[in-house]
Amino acid sequence: MTTVVELSSLSDVLSGSPLAPNSTNLDFLADLPSNALSDLLSTPATLTTQSHTLTSSLTALTHTSYPTFLSLHHTSTALLNSLSSFDTSLNSLIDSALPALDDAARVFREKTGPEVIEGRQKARLVLEQHDKLRDLLDVPVLIDTCVRNGLYAEALSLAAHASSALSSLVAQTRKGLSGDQDAAQDLPLQLADSLQAEIASSLHSMQLILLNTLYEPARKLPAFWKAVQFLRRMKAMHEDELALVFISARIGCLRDTLDGIERDAGIPSDAGRVEFKFPTGSTVEEREREIDREADDVARFLKKSIDIWREGAYDLVTQYTTIFLDSSHAGARIAPPAGQDASVSSYTIRQTLPSTLLALLLPTLQSYLDRAYPHLAPLATQLAYCSSALARAGMEFRALLSPLISQSVISGFARDIRLGVEYEWSGLLGKHITSRSKPSAPSNWLVVTPNSLPAFKMLALSSSNAPHSPPQVLTAFPPLAKILNVYIRALNRLRMLAPVDALSGIVDGAEASLANVGSGLLQYARDWRGGDAKEIQILQAAGAAYTRVLVPWLQRAIVEGVFGASLEDRQSAGDGAGDPDAGEDGKHELSFIVREWESWLGSTGI
Repeated sequence: MTTVVELSSLSDVLSGSPLAPNSTNLDFLADLPSNALSDLLSTPATLTTQSHTLTSSLTALTHTSYPTFLSLHHTSTALLNSLSSFDTSLNSLIDSALPALDDAARVFREKTGPEVIEGRQKARLVLEQHDKLRDLLDVPVLIDTCVRNGLYAEALSLAAHASSALSSLVAQTRKGLSGDQDAAQDLPLQLADSLQAEIASSLHSMQLILLNTLYEPARKLPAFWKAVQFLRRMKAMHEDELALVFISARIGCLRDTLDGIERDAGIPSDAGRVEFKFPTGSTVEEREREIDREADDVARFLKKSIDIWREGAYDLVTQYTTIFLDSSHAGARIAPPAGQDASVSSYTIRQTLPSTLLALLLPTLQSYLDRAYPHLAPLATQLAYCSSALARAGMEFRALLSPLISQSVISGFARDIRLGVEYEWSGLLGKHITSRSKPSAPSNWLVVTPNSLPAFKMLALSSSNAPHSPPQVLTAFPPLAKILNVYIRALNRLRMLAPVDALSGIVDGAEASLANVGSGLLQYARDWRGGDAKEIQILQAAGAAYTRVLVPWLQRAIVEGVFGASLEDRQSAGDGAGDPDAGEDGKHELSFIVREWESWLGSTGI
């Protein structure tokens, strides 16, 4: 327990108490000199009494409250120990922890300080450019909206404004982030790059939409002009490349349209076409009607194809000329790459464009024109009008049409001969010769009646006989009359369109057919030469009618009656026109047959 010190005398009080002095003691000592003697004399006793009272009170308090004093002792001891530990910890903090913290803070500042400063600079720049950035962030959405609504001029204006603003913003940002100008040029700016990428994506979508406009078949010159002008402003490609894209797109549309017409027509091509098979015993009229039904479909298809091609080709040429060749708009064009001459590229395009367009028409004409033979006259007129229309645009191709039309006329006439004359003649031979073990007698099928046989002097073509008037003497020979009738039908169909340069081919086809007829008749005559004299006379009369009436009249009917030329002039000229291979073969064969007949007839004195 704490020792209680008693203050037994005034000297002890004056010398200082072991207890800490307080203001009451000081005031008491200060008042002593001013007290009365009696008070001073009674003071010791009073103080002693008070001391004993206090001692008694403290003793009683000690006995009654010793747990409190014990707790106070323990608490004071713990407090002293805590203060000592705190003093030790504080000394350790001051001596070791704080220097280490200072070193760590210095290292952190050295390592992360520039990044923090840069981040603060970025944040400061973002705050300074906040309004500009907010406007720029809306630009990609606005450009995309303009593109979707067809406001291409506004989209390009927004893109130009955004590009200028971003360039200025990037320059300011790099200047604020780095004092070194060379290093500032390499600083990546993700926000600016992202905005540029979004704007570029929207402009790319706009470019695709504009290019897709060139592939739309229903568009006209104003739409193409607008699309090309915007593509020029976007500098999407060089002028010659843009022209090639435009031409390719329009040719592709024209090709698709023509393919659709051919597909809808349902007309098989030459590769998938099936030759006509006529029933046995069908007449020439029935065969012609069957052929004409297909020819009607082919003619309708060709008429529509020619109209579509003419309109598409004329539009393409005029559109290309207006958009790319008009000198008044030369300033809007994009210069070609270094080392490439724009005039050379333009010249190449102009030279190849007509042939490319004609490649869409001429193969179709080559494949189908001869199958529309009865309708070649209106088709030729339509093609002539088409050529005249394109000639105004600088694309004359009439010279390419003449061989096609002539060859189609020749092929159509040959088909009429093949399905008429040869079909009839083969039917006659099959009925009276090839289908029998013994051929029929000439009197049974070559003449009307044996008694009505004309005189041999009448079996010669008179020079006064008109080329358009068939010789009546052939009516005495029904097979030859039928063949002549088929020839006349073919010539009447030929009169609707008879090109001058088709004369040789027509004559060659007719002579080849005549040679075939004469060859069959000659072979039959050889088999009957040893028979009855009356039958031989009928054969000789039929041969004379063939060589001296049918052959010369048909040649005159073709050359003079249909084409209005001179047969003598053609024969003297040697017929150098036409296909020399096919023509010479047919001519030589017919000449051989005629010579054989004349040799036999001459040997008998006829």
